[in-house]
Amino acid sequence: MMRIVIDAETNTVTEDRNWIPPEPTLEQVAEQLSQARAAASMSRLDFAKLALREGWITAAEAKAWVPGNALPQIVTDIIAQHIEGADKQDIAEINALGQLVVNRNDLLLRLLMMSKKVTDAQMDVHFGIAP
Repeated sequence: MMRIVIDAETNTVTEDRNWIPPEPTLEQVAEQLSQARAAASMSRLDFAKLALREGWITAAEAKAWVPGNALPQIVTDIIAQHIEGADKQDIAEINALGQLVVNRNDLLLRLLMMSKKVTDAQMDVHFGIAP
């Protein structure tokens, strides 16, 4: 790697072709990963195919989920277990049905990951986030 060095006193510009950038700190790596996860999403169609391929949902659930006509049983179970109140559960289901994209950091996705014992690293791969 190369960097340009400017001497402040003489205004001389030189190239340092042997420069090796420092390794990022653990905090920097964690922050980069957090930002990548926050920005990652995929279409509901792609996620339904992924969930089917991984065995998280059935083919019938995937087919019903893609056009937004139904949610997989595991999603409705997660909503029922983790969201209190019928009104709030209804809103959560409506929101889930209306999503055209699945966001990596979505609460329902994180709960699905917990229920299926999917690690952050495993899900990152599905969303194209390099380790």
